[in-house]
Amino acid sequence: MAELLKKKKEEKDIDLVRKISLILDKEKVDEYEIYISNSVDNGIEIFEEEVESMSYSDSKGVGIRVFKEKKIGYSYSTSFEENAIKDCVEKAILNSKITVEEEINALPKISEYKYIKKPEIEKHLYNENFFKVSVEDKIEILKNLEKIAKGTDKRITGVDSLSYSDNFSEITMLNSNGFEGSYKNTSCFLFLNVISKEKKDTSTGFSFSYERDPKKLNIEEIAKEAVKKSIMLLNSKKIRSKSADVLMDSLVASQFLGIIASTLTADSVQKGKSLFKNKIGEKIFDININIFDDGIMKEGYCSKPFDAEGVNRGITQVFEDGILNTYLYDCYTARKDKTLSTGNAVRASYKSTPSVGISNFYIEASLKTSFKDILKNISNGFYVTDIIGLHSGANPITGDISVGAKGLWIKNGNFDFPVKEVTIATDILRFCKNIKAVADDLKFFPSGGFIGSPSILVTDIAISGI
Repeated sequence: MAELLKKKKEEKDIDLVRKISLILDKEKVDEYEIYISNSVDNGIEIFEEEVESMSYSDSKGVGIRVFKEKKIGYSYSTSFEENAIKDCVEKAILNSKITVEEEINALPKISEYKYIKKPEIEKHLYNENFFKVSVEDKIEILKNLEKIAKGTDKRITGVDSLSYSDNFSEITMLNSNGFEGSYKNTSCFLFLNVISKEKKDTSTGFSFSYERDPKKLNIEEIAKEAVKKSIMLLNSKKIRSKSADVLMDSLVASQFLGIIASTLTADSVQKGKSLFKNKIGEKIFDININIFDDGIMKEGYCSKPFDAEGVNRGITQVFEDGILNTYLYDCYTARKDKTLSTGNAVRASYKSTPSVGISNFYIEASLKTSFKDILKNISNGFYVTDIIGLHSGANPITGDISVGAKGLWIKNGNFDFPVKEVTIATDILRFCKNIKAVADDLKFFPSGGFIGSPSILVTDIAISGI
């Protein structure tokens, strides 16, 4: 019965885009696109084993994009009544009259797709068990996680933050070029930040997990990692300013990679906002690093069968053996560079038009080098386990990066003592050149996409201390 209801729901949205297309067929436009987004979001926060806050929101709307005389108009509506849809269409047409005319303004054509369709990805995005977990079950997951974390080590004095969030979404699209498609997505996210204390010193440590099915969230692993990160930094010392080799934890490296990823969209490059402009074919990394944007990764948080304008997604190798292969494109930016779309059009919601963004963007893990292999070869260095202020301390246009950091000092291949209250500084191109080793412990960080990196060794980083 549940499956039948889901099927009816899917058919309803398909039926809606088809009905809207009949209205648009009567209008004097050259091309059109209809995008329906339906989503449900839940959030729960726990403090001292009690529910501190709960949130619920659902949203459904349609965005209509029209092309007329090489101009684009856009409008959206949260009502699907016939009069509201007609009004939305009229507004989109009116908006097209005041936008800039460009020869390359048009819907995607199949000849512009870089990748063939991979329909099997859809079954990995949606998990039926998502709907079998009640609110009470979710609260119990949080309470059990808090108990486990507090009981793991006597130095854990409390939980600073403990939250659960999940999302169900359904996207349905149709355009006048013959494209019609839909997919459903489920996801859940669990975050824990604990506080530890020893003598007069306190420290925090966080961990998180993401799944399609809430029952697969491993609360024991989350608690273990958060506690470990917190207690390892107790009784930290300050160090004098110096330049040193830096071993970045995989999640820290992922956050740095996110800054690099944002400068590799064709839109950033074409607007002169990227340090990678005119660098296709250049060796950016000294070592043979491979970096991918994989829009159809089975475990990818940002995987989809097609992008926000209906173009097939695929696996784009952005860097091959350290050499910049390509930027990331939607159809508009691809036409500007006379190339094919990589399927990287994204939308925040039905309220916005497509733009270029990343999907599952990651550095390929080493097949031979482990974290311990890298660590044992560092005579004097800094293992960074957490950074503070990356988004305010990084300028993707100039490339300058300056962030707060904490972690462990390394001496003769072993952890020597914890370090805090330091700043590390570099710039994007120098950072890329100075990566000398990549480990095998690939992890992903969900931020502006799904960014993944193994632990990496970066030489000659400026560390500002006392």
